[in-house]
Amino acid sequence: MTSLQKAALIFCATVPGITQACLWDSDTLATESARFPNVAGIMTGIFPRHSKEYHTWRIQQKQPLVESGKAVASDYDDLAVSQHKLGDHKAAIATMETKEKKLPGLYETYSNLGTFYIYAGELSVAQKWIEKALAINPNAHFGREKYQRWLVMWLRERRSTVKTEEEERREADRYDRGELPTGFAAFVARQEMGALSKDPEFIKFTEVQRDAAINGVTGMMYFADFDNPILLEALGDLLSYGKMDANASQLSGLCYLHALEKVTDADEKVRLKSLMYRAVSASHLREEKDLKKVLDSALLKGENLNKGVKNDEVAWIAAGKDVAAEFQSKYLQARR
Repeated sequence: MTSLQKAALIFCATVPGITQACLWDSDTLATESARFPNVAGIMTGIFPRHSKEYHTWRIQQKQPLVESGKAVASDYDDLAVSQHKLGDHKAAIATMETKEKKLPGLYETYSNLGTFYIYAGELSVAQKWIEKALAINPNAHFGREKYQRWLVMWLRERRSTVKTEEEERREADRYDRGELPTGFAAFVARQEMGALSKDPEFIKFTEVQRDAAINGVTGMMYFADFDNPILLEALGDLLSYGKMDANASQLSGLCYLHALEKVTDADEKVRLKSLMYRAVSASHLREEKDLKKVLDSALLKGENLNKGVKNDEVAWIAAGKDVAAEFQSKYLQARR
């Protein structure tokens, strides 16, 4: 069996009914998948997601309630999230602002506004709303909110910081020895230490902290966008940290590859490709074409799964059924 064939086994863990077919081999992606269960399926979209038709239907259900003044808090949230999912971030923000005027001080409002402003490109405003949400409920979403705040802070810091060639060389050297968290992983490590130092020599990052951060980022990918290049890069940074027997360098490489395929800026593509090769430099999947075969195969599985979801949701809409209830019954309860 080739490395590529063995690598493909990772994704069987994310498809119901064939988990038992997976094998353990220390030189394959299957090992990393076993070490970080569910990560592969989330980063490649192998889970049921609502279709655009669903979000159009839900807007049609919720908009009249909001406009008539009969909406409860969750109706505003449902409307705003569907507007956001269809790319209308301004409308989503406006819906939440209307909700805040009528039903002030709710965690869900602030959390949603934080997310919507990220997509609107207003990071400082997003951070403000996320911090307001955290002040109300710091442990919401199993603690995921704090990682969203750190993600925004990391992006803002990255925009304003330029490393010297010597700093980059030293960082790369320590990274190659598995001693140094980089990118988002380094930022999380610093925050866990109380943001006391930016000097890599003094950054400590435990596996418990890293795993919690991975859960936070994959949670954002599951509930927001699995193919968001910023989230993919952040996940790649977290997965690449540590010695070979504790990290997931090949999964990390797939994250960076997926991210570089989603960005359009040429310099960003070069930067992400460099991260990808650095992550997989010690693995059998050294060629981009090999990684791409694995990634494309997994993305196709996710696409095919969600074609079925779309067909179901279109049929439920045509039949006049409660599409949200039908989706939960068929796809969510079956996964529990």
